[in-house]
Amino acid sequence: MRFNLNQLAVPLKNIQAIAQITHAVMHEKQYADKAFEAYFKNHRSLSSTDTGFIVHEVHHLIRNWRLFIEIQTKLKLGSANNIEALLNISWIISNKPEPDKRIVNQVQRNQVLEAYRGFANSRTVLHSFPNWLDNVGNNELTERWPVILNALEQEPRIVIRTNTIKCAKDKLRKALQNQGVITEAHGKAIDALIFISKLNVFKLPEFKQGFFEMQDISSQLVGYFANPQPGMRVIDGCAGNGGKTLHLASLMQNKGRIIALDLFPGKLDTLRCRASRAGISIIETRAIETTKVIKRLHGTADLVLLDVPCSGLGVLKRNPEIKWRLQPNDLENLKKTQEEILHRYSLMVKPGGKLVYSTCSILPSENSQQIQKFLENHRDQFEFVEERFISPEEGFDGFYMASLIRKQ
Repeated sequence: MRFNLNQLAVPLKNIQAIAQITHAVMHEKQYADKAFEAYFKNHRSLSSTDTGFIVHEVHHLIRNWRLFIEIQTKLKLGSANNIEALLNISWIISNKPEPDKRIVNQVQRNQVLEAYRGFANSRTVLHSFPNWLDNVGNNELTERWPVILNALEQEPRIVIRTNTIKCAKDKLRKALQNQGVITEAHGKAIDALIFISKLNVFKLPEFKQGFFEMQDISSQLVGYFANPQPGMRVIDGCAGNGGKTLHLASLMQNKGRIIALDLFPGKLDTLRCRASRAGISIIETRAIETTKVIKRLHGTADLVLLDVPCSGLGVLKRNPEIKWRLQPNDLENLKKTQEEILHRYSLMVKPGGKLVYSTCSILPSENSQQIQKFLENHRDQFEFVEERFISPEEGFDGFYMASLIRKQ
């Protein structure tokens, strides 16, 4: 059986884009965001509608990669990992109108659907999950795992955070509405706006003016959980590209000082550019080149945020390639890194100050169990205050956060 997508109603350029980007991610092991960025940079003629369609289809292929591969292999549809064949399988299962009936006849369609139904009792195939990772989820989350697994398959919503240094949320919402962009508010993330329809938000003039940043609800809730106050001395110990750093600065009304640390100078360069666009002046970046960088900051911070490296399983909705990239050894090494960061970076909190630990993981071994182990070894220094787990079932990314107070 052979599929020819060149005769479909979808523009050939979009089919080619989907195939090329998917190949870059799944076979060349590129990060999806980098693959999208590189492709769209070289194909500026694509409309927002085109880019939105391409992003959606690439993510859908990656999210369901194992299922589509199993069906392709079973029915011998083209060469191994033929992305055009996988795309057609995707569209048949989704009951989309794109496949041309002259190319995909009813017999072929029925064969695909029959093969799909044949995997109904195979959780790892149906949900496209590596066996080892399914075992980890099942062992750690037990009866909650199937429900969370279903939630992780849902399409992510587009969420922005108003930069209140430059713009009030109501003003931003009205400006977007005047352009035909409809949003809705969220009860717990007071500066958030959720887009009703999909679009490329980075092309909006309000983004270029620094009026908002892309940031999921769960990620924003970390900032509110940390609750920084204007005038504080804050350290973001794993700042990365600075999404949470910028939110802390906004909550502090751009008053005080934030020291943003990271092992990778390139990420801090991105943070500085974002801070400049946002009109934020209280952030100082420092690359962690030696252990002396941390030692010089011992006992100096009112608040230390540690958004540590993790498996990222809570953000599979928007980064589905994670489940194919992650390996068992990676998970164990990440846990060791988390322990080390907690031990070393916690010393930057001054007596009476607050330590906030967070991950975008859903696994207790990366979350509450890490805090329990830390407290067992630092009972004389730190006291547990509270924790919160945000499940993907709530409609957004999976996150964990815990706060502790330094006693001495």
